[in-house]
Amino acid sequence: MDLYFIKVRARSKGTAEDIVGYFFGKTNNAPEYDFVVVPLRYSNMLDEITLEENLSDFKEKIEGVRSKLKEVTGVYDVTLAFLAYINNMMNRRGKIPLGIEFSTAISESDNEVIRIVVQNLFEEWSPKMDVVVRTQGMSLEEYSTLTFSTVYDSFGDENIKKIYSRPDIVELPEVFPVIDPINGTSIVQFDVEDKLPVVILDPGKFQKDIVNNIPDFDKNKSSVEGTLISKEIVKIRDNTLFLIKVELFDGIIAKALISPSLKILSDETYFLKKKKRGASGKEREDGKTSIRVEVPSSTGSELLIAFITTILFTAALLIITYLFMK
Repeated sequence: MDLYFIKVRARSKGTAEDIVGYFFGKTNNAPEYDFVVVPLRYSNMLDEITLEENLSDFKEKIEGVRSKLKEVTGVYDVTLAFLAYINNMMNRRGKIPLGIEFSTAISESDNEVIRIVVQNLFEEWSPKMDVVVRTQGMSLEEYSTLTFSTVYDSFGDENIKKIYSRPDIVELPEVFPVIDPINGTSIVQFDVEDKLPVVILDPGKFQKDIVNNIPDFDKNKSSVEGTLISKEIVKIRDNTLFLIKVELFDGIIAKALISPSLKILSDETYFLKKKKRGASGKEREDGKTSIRVEVPSSTGSELLIAFITTILFTAALLIITYLFMK
């Protein structure tokens, strides 16, 4: 699991409000969040939200509700106040520890823990809220495949087919970059010969060669660290896109059409970390899964403060000892 996604719906009888939103982040890291607060008299605005939506659909529906709230004078101010409140509560609790709690609970499929954590975050806004959560853990590859479907739907199949009919790319396998929605980098920043992680979407006539290199290709959406060998700008409707070619293995070249607004994974240690996670997440002999939680290391400034404090304490102790002996 590389990412966690928590959808939330809560009702406060005390303040007569419905609250809907989400937490989203990288495993064991601070979450991003977004919420809307809807007075119960306008609760019909939330009729289309079921908490069963995927990530992109849920975010889109939240934005739709936000737009409707802004049309009603003074109503959206409550949402702004709640966003400030939840940011303050997360700062008090610690955003990274909160992300670790979320990540661990989702890894253990413990939705009740997450519900209680969220309820505690909301407690000072309105006590004893009715809170419902839906959670999802996903790999960067799964998130990338979802992003591919969402982005390409907006371009239109005919426009893509026209570009992909070019003789130099028509038979190439189709790939899509591994997306890092938190810390990723635009394709604009990648140069030819840079490493580029991709998910293989359609192997085409090269399936046998790809399976030889990725034995579990048919079972999983596996990522490959390819090499960028060409990058050109193309136009679809009013969008500026990049058509790229990536060398997957010796002699196997793939194609991809990418929006510059997407954040591509640029962490060179990702594949090494993935192998380590695979080893630490294997099932033990007792049938239980071993989950490894990585707590971020202390920063340099924290270590310096601790060092200075230790020196001052030691000096004070020596002075007191000297005066006592004298």
